[in-house]
Amino acid sequence: MSEAHLWAPALLALGLPLLVAAFCRVQGALPRILCLGLVLLLSARYMLWRWTAPLPEGEWFQLAWGWAFLVMETLATFSASLVVMFLMRHRDRSPEADAPIPSCLRDAPVDVFLCTYNEGPDILERSILCATQIAHPDLRVWVLDDGARDWVRDLAAELGALYVRRVKGKHAKAGNVNNGLARALNTHAQGGGRPPEFVLILDADFSAHRNILRRTLPLFAEADVGIVQTPQHFFNPDPLQTSLLCAKTLPDEQRFFFNHILPAKDAWGAAFCCGTSAVLRVQALVEAGGLAVETVTEDMLTTFKLEEYGWRTVFLNERLSGGLAPEGMCEYVSQRARWCLGAIQQIHTRWSFAGPGRISLVNRISCLDTVLYWSTSFLARLMVLTAPILFWWFGITSYAATGAELLFWLAPHVLASMLVLGLLSQGRLVPLLSDVSQLLITFPVLATVGRTLVRPFGQPFKVTPKGISTTTVTVHWGILAPFAIMALLTAGGMMVNVGPWSNARLSEGYGLNMLWSLLNLLLLGTVIACCVELPRPRQEERFTTDEPAQILLPDGTRLPARMCDLSTRGAMVETGGVVVSAGQLLLDSGALRIPFELVRATPSGLAVRLVAGTALRRALILRLYTGAYRNEVHEARLGAAFAGMIRRILG
Repeated sequence: MSEAHLWAPALLALGLPLLVAAFCRVQGALPRILCLGLVLLLSARYMLWRWTAPLPEGEWFQLAWGWAFLVMETLATFSASLVVMFLMRHRDRSPEADAPIPSCLRDAPVDVFLCTYNEGPDILERSILCATQIAHPDLRVWVLDDGARDWVRDLAAELGALYVRRVKGKHAKAGNVNNGLARALNTHAQGGGRPPEFVLILDADFSAHRNILRRTLPLFAEADVGIVQTPQHFFNPDPLQTSLLCAKTLPDEQRFFFNHILPAKDAWGAAFCCGTSAVLRVQALVEAGGLAVETVTEDMLTTFKLEEYGWRTVFLNERLSGGLAPEGMCEYVSQRARWCLGAIQQIHTRWSFAGPGRISLVNRISCLDTVLYWSTSFLARLMVLTAPILFWWFGITSYAATGAELLFWLAPHVLASMLVLGLLSQGRLVPLLSDVSQLLITFPVLATVGRTLVRPFGQPFKVTPKGISTTTVTVHWGILAPFAIMALLTAGGMMVNVGPWSNARLSEGYGLNMLWSLLNLLLLGTVIACCVELPRPRQEERFTTDEPAQILLPDGTRLPARMCDLSTRGAMVETGGVVVSAGQLLLDSGALRIPFELVRATPSGLAVRLVAGTALRRALILRLYTGAYRNEVHEARLGAAFAGMIRRILG
């Protein structure tokens, strides 16, 4: 085969998507189908070659590894292909939310359920306060306390919310919500107002925007809609953004899921509840007997449970709330392991992809997609890291193929997947970062899968801690150690076999494994850097802004200023070089006056500490957390992001 023919498939994999992107939006219906269809075609082409090409020959362990690698690669590719299939469609329900709200929905009684277990006063004050400010004529806010804390009861009463506590309640959050719903309905039965027709469920760290019900209730105009899910947005960077110095240049790790995966599944009729920031029809909950309690991830399972009673879930991709992303690496890993636990537990329920539950075919496929993601994708990634190590130290190969064959068959499959998903996500899905985010949780996830397959139930429910701050560098040795060992084995194997004395140099796979090892070392180095966690001294996140302000000096003089960032505890203010030690910060033409003290003067302005009492602090909370401010990266800046990653990796 000529060299031109060898390069032709790879050039097609790159050229067609780039050509489509040059003339139209890849996100459009036809370009989306064309580009993603190319990905599926090249993936099928590659796997057909893998199953017809010979495997490496040798002793039993070589044959065992060859077959294991092929099978896991096939399952991982099939799992990825299911995602690509879902992405071929996309649904935007904002036009439906723009429709006038029917009077029966506009005035429908709505209860807000704020679910808490161990969150602190600052977090709960913010969430309760924002919930009470939701724009709706008939609204009640319930604080559902699984921690049975008197101070939470007092705070709820002070802020105008109702309070329900459970002591040693079962089924974690699902049981808490079901208990709260029973209490709300019972309160009505005893003369406490109209019964709720809808409930908005919020995790304790999520602050609802004022318009969340105005945007979601119109979607209930269709009588069979049981759940309207909205995306989870965060006002703090996740641990990966912080560790890799890309908090201002790359979107958080969940954006691809909420901006692309869930709208795609919604288009197929496979959207599902994600736990928080979801509005549920009470009639649907009552008919189904409440939220599902069979797994620790009650949200997705509730969608399947409600479907058996004729109710469906839809997704509105609008920023209508904000919450806290996991603030530390241990919390991030623990949260993902809990999601994995719930997904594998679902296999053992009636709503499994092969279970007797009355759920649609597309939801069965969606369930299978989730199970394959947690059970095979991570093992396949681990095997990809292990393959060069086995080659260097034991002479075990993964491919019986030449470099030319891999260029012809493998390269187009990889290049098309990376390029098309990158274009489709507008840079939000970055290959290196997405690989790192999954590698970090590989060992806890695989341990969870193994335990849950053997003993699916009886494992404790772990709530993700919130409101964490640290002032020192933290090394997570338990997460770091296996990756450091793999990096040492990979680098050591390369060095041992780099000289002319090495028998590996005579092997057909020498060049491939050298390149493979270098890529693995880059990944492992990035993962290790993430395990060395930087300090997070601030408990309250600063919101970047650019708005006019004034400074009122003690002598009554008003100094023009510009607000650069703001939190409930501090701010950065530009004053044109004027240094002020104390005064009042005036916002909204003086309607909001906040005393401050100078912390330090910087070239960009004054860093000040706000001296705000209870009333002023709560006014700032409502200003910052009810929708007017955002703290997310809207567009990826890949050059700056990779520069930050390189600085972090090199120390």
